[in-house]
Amino acid sequence: MDEIKEKTREEILSEKTDREIFIIGCRMEKMQEEYENVVRNKRWDKKRECYVNKDGELVVHRSDIVHDDVLLVIPLSGEYYSSVEKDKTYKKRLDKIIRDAMTSSLRKRDEERMKKNVECMVNDLKKVAEKVKTEVVKEEDVKISEDVKETVTEEEKVEKVVNKEQQFDEMKKKEEKEEVKIEKLNADVGDDAGDEKKKDADQTETTKNAEVPITEVRSSRGRTKLKKILKSHSWNLMGIGTEVMKDRKEKGFMDGFEVGIGTEVMKDLKEKGF
Repeated sequence: MDEIKEKTREEILSEKTDREIFIIGCRMEKMQEEYENVVRNKRWDKKRECYVNKDGELVVHRSDIVHDDVLLVIPLSGEYYSSVEKDKTYKKRLDKIIRDAMTSSLRKRDEERMKKNVECMVNDLKKVAEKVKTEVVKEEDVKISEDVKETVTEEEKVEKVVNKEQQFDEMKKKEEKEEVKIEKLNADVGDDAGDEKKKDADQTETTKNAEVPITEVRSSRGRTKLKKILKSHSWNLMGIGTEVMKDRKEKGFMDGFEVGIGTEVMKDLKEKGF
């Protein structure tokens, strides 16, 4: 079975006869009369932005009708009568089809407006999306900035803690150094004090030795010991002098033997140059 080839717009228009062209002329005249009537009656539809008849159907001026669009839908005579015999509603449906073709300019206008509105809506949505994106980026930047500030703050806190610890360690080291210095000074003072004490002890010992009492020595062993003591401390006895020995003799503290020893010691000292 051969495939039915669909006719083009030009082929369909080329098949039209004077009958179809005459029908279009009549239809356009009727539409013009209807248009003038609705204009006088001010039947303007604000929502659709056009004039309408009492049935609410669109009405246009003759100049707004596209001739070829209407001619394209007018059937040939044979097709028309054949369709009417088969379908009683065909005529009514055909009238609506012809009227829609005559007001196609309004539909095109509405489509263009709708397309423009859609484009405007898309542009608005793009602007809103871009604005939202910008705000989101700003919020993210602010959040990142706050995070950076918090991080810096935390780092500063850590740095402060570290500095405090370092200061504490330095203070501790200084205190330890001071303690070492104090201990060293105490040790030096202790040594000096020890030297002073030793010196004092030596002087005390010297004084004691200088003030060694001369008691009675009765035995030969005691006399020998006394003689040694006097000789060992001869440099101190030098200052005592003869007057002291004489005084002790007069008071009965020394006998003749002791005086003899003292005299002997003094003589020895004199010979040695003391």
